[in-house]
Amino acid sequence: MKKCPECGNPSYDGAPVCGNCGYKFPKPKVGAKKRERSIFDSEPIFEQRPKVEVPKVEVPKVEKKQKVKKPSNEPSVIDIIKEKKLIIGIILLITLIVICGIVLTSSNKTGTPIQSSDLAQYNAGDFSFKYPKNWEKANLNDTEHETAIFFKNGNNTIIEHYNISSSATSLKDINQQRISNAISTGDAVELVETVTLDGRNCSNIILENSDGNYTRYVSMFTEGKLYVFKVTGDSLNSITSDSINSVINSADIA
Repeated sequence: MKKCPECGNPSYDGAPVCGNCGYKFPKPKVGAKKRERSIFDSEPIFEQRPKVEVPKVEVPKVEKKQKVKKPSNEPSVIDIIKEKKLIIGIILLITLIVICGIVLTSSNKTGTPIQSSDLAQYNAGDFSFKYPKNWEKANLNDTEHETAIFFKNGNNTIIEHYNISSSATSLKDINQQRISNAISTGDAVELVETVTLDGRNCSNIILENSDGNYTRYVSMFTEGKLYVFKVTGDSLNSITSDSINSVINSADIA
C-alpha cells in the first residue's frame, strides 16, 4: 500500500490516482528485471565475448634425417646362405665328375698294351678274342655251360668264356636274372654298368661272393646269342687288371 502525499489517503500500489483527492501518482520507474535462467536455456548465461582470432604461426618442418647404415664387413645371413649353396653345388659337381671319371676309367681302362707277339687268338665260330700267351689253359668244368673254356693268369685269377643261345628278349632281362640269383645265394652286388664292346652295348657286373672272392660278368647279347666273360679272383684288382681288360676289349663278333 502507498499513501497519497496530498491527503494521506492510503491506495494500492498500482493505483494511478488517489481515490480521495484525485492526486496523480507519479509513474514508477521500471527497472530492468533480472532474468532468471534455466539450465535448459540454449542461450549462454554470460555475455559472449567476441572471438579473437589468433594468427597461425607456421612451424617450419624439420626433415627427418635418414639413418645411414654404416658399412659392415660382416656378410648378411642371405649372403652366407647363397655362398654355402654355391660351395655345396661346386662340391657336388666335383664329386660327380670324380665318380664319372672312375666309372669310365674302370670300364674303358686298357692299361699298357700287350705286344701282338705276346698274344694268342681264340676263335669260336663268329666270336674271337686275343689273350696273353703266358695264360695257362685250366682244366675246369662249368656244369651249366659245357662248351666253356678256362684260362688262369699269373695271379691265379680264373677267366672263363662261353657263348650260348638264349631265349631272353634283352640284356636287361639277363642281368636282372643274374642279379636275382646272386642275391639269393648270399652274394652282394658291387657294380652294375653299361660299357661298349665291338660297337655294342654290353653289361659289366661285379659281385662279392659269400666266400669273400669276387666274380665279374661281362656280357654281350645280339640276335639271340649271349657271349660272356666270367672272371673270378680274390680281389677287385685281380678281376679288373689291365691284362684282363685288354682281353675283354679285344672281343670281336663277326
